[in-house]
Amino acid sequence: MSSRSAGLAALVATIWGLCFVLIQASLPSPAPLLLAALRALIGGGILAAWIALRRWWPGTRRREAGLAVPHPWRTGLPSIPRLVALALTNAVLAFGAMYLAAGRAEAAVASILAGGQPLILAAAGWALFSEQASMRTVTGLAVAMAGVVLVATTSSGATSTDGVALSLLATAAPAAGTVLMRRIAPTVDVLLTTSAQFLVGGAILVAMSALLEPWGALSWSPETLTGLLVLGVLGTGLAYVAWFWLLDRVSLVRLGAALFLVPVTGVVAAILIGDRPAPVELAGIAAVLVGVGIVSVASAPQPSEGAAR
Repeated sequence: MSSRSAGLAALVATIWGLCFVLIQASLPSPAPLLLAALRALIGGGILAAWIALRRWWPGTRRREAGLAVPHPWRTGLPSIPRLVALALTNAVLAFGAMYLAAGRAEAAVASILAGGQPLILAAAGWALFSEQASMRTVTGLAVAMAGVVLVATTSSGATSTDGVALSLLATAAPAAGTVLMRRIAPTVDVLLTTSAQFLVGGAILVAMSALLEPWGALSWSPETLTGLLVLGVLGTGLAYVAWFWLLDRVSLVRLGAALFLVPVTGVVAAILIGDRPAPVELAGIAAVLVGVGIVSVASAPQPSEGAAR
């Protein structure tokens, strides 16, 4: 992984690690699904506005035509079934479960459970894309997985069993969306596809919220609005475009390893604002960090010749 790609992946993971704390700050709320919907719609809307500006602004196409990039934007949107699948995994399930979990699990615990996503991506890289990994990488992932399991099977007084389950769903869903996006990224316009999936997912979440949640009880504090803007613009729009851009350039095993910065960032930020994980949870966190260290010094895996893209 080049230094530019590594730095971009680390930045995305750091932003996502802070998302858990920002979500916690917007709660309790009588309509967490609506907040999740607004995050998706803000992210998708910002990207849609940029696409419109890019196509309207004089000379933009001429400048883009001269960019020396290995995989320039291509045809447009994926098929409707694939777009709906992306919307469900990366927006509806991921954001919906994340906001519902935030009221039932501490930010530190929720963020450490996100450590399961690199393991899912590594397995997908091996099984679906014929990527190779060293024994040291496999060992590091196994140690990190042990830490995730330890956190998942224990909870402090502020973390309930359903909070753990929702946190795990919020981890697994975007991992599945990432794998799907990896398959189709070379054939679609990544910016347009990212915008569309969050707009569609946001609309589905709005419909779910309208059926299940009492909108009349909502109150909009400056902290909630600020958090929504940061989560929508940085944590959704810009972060996901960068992440999907990396998919066509970096193996899933190596790229997924960067996501171990999510729990590191989330735990540090959560402790700074007052979360106090139980000793057993701290042991799980330590195991994840040890696994991160092992993966970080492992030799970079290379996609096999002719691997699926």
